[in-house]
Amino acid sequence: MTRRRTYPAQINIGGQNCRFEKILKEDFFSVNILYRSGGGQRHVLKLSDFRFIFGALLRPFAALMSRHEYRIYQCVAGIEGIPALGSRYGSSGYFHEYVDGETLAEWGRGKPLPDDFFDRLSAIIRQIHLRGIFYADLNKRGNIIVGKDNKPHLIDFQICMHFRRRNTRLGGWSKRLFERLIREDIYHLYKLKRRFQPERLTPGESQLSQRSALGQGFNRFFGNPFRRVKRLIYPAGSNETVWYKWHRNRRAARRRTPSGR
Repeated sequence: MTRRRTYPAQINIGGQNCRFEKILKEDFFSVNILYRSGGGQRHVLKLSDFRFIFGALLRPFAALMSRHEYRIYQCVAGIEGIPALGSRYGSSGYFHEYVDGETLAEWGRGKPLPDDFFDRLSAIIRQIHLRGIFYADLNKRGNIIVGKDNKPHLIDFQICMHFRRRNTRLGGWSKRLFERLIREDIYHLYKLKRRFQPERLTPGESQLSQRSALGQGFNRFFGNPFRRVKRLIYPAGSNETVWYKWHRNRRAARRRTPSGR
């Protein structure tokens, strides 16, 4: 059996008493919880927590992943489009600013995005790369938020890799590896643009939306086997895709239900 997740109904954030509002997202690795203060300010608590059989035995690893993500978040602080980081919460959690909007996973397929959306998202990714970070998770549309300001916002830095510039032990090999890896971020960026704004994709961007030989090899020997195993052990609703589909279906059912019933 899988373990039920628990989180506080009330919590103090930055000296403010905040109440639980709702679960924003939960998946295999974590849960994102929205809290609201009496003054209307909203904060997200992200808890690293493995929800599967014997997942509780991996709590030390979940705490390690949370600390890793927090350090990455500190590295990208100040980049426009990345929500402000808050304080730590215990060994496996931290707070960050709430971004009001919809994720690309929730965004309707035929619903138009702002014309400059992917130009702005590209600028965010470029700034992340300039800080020596391979994002690695841009294929998840739930990590990209279309804010109420019509601008892109990026969350979830759990599996990012930081290539420190001062670490010279790997020398040119490290630099070449980083340059190859960030091509995967660029590939997923323009793959998304091809999906949501195909009419705005330039010939150069169309070329970049084709997977590299490195990406093809990695997907064949690691990605596909990992996904097959993952589907065997995922509990119902913990997969991000299942989570968003379930919420879309629930909202659609509510709209179809006559008022007063």
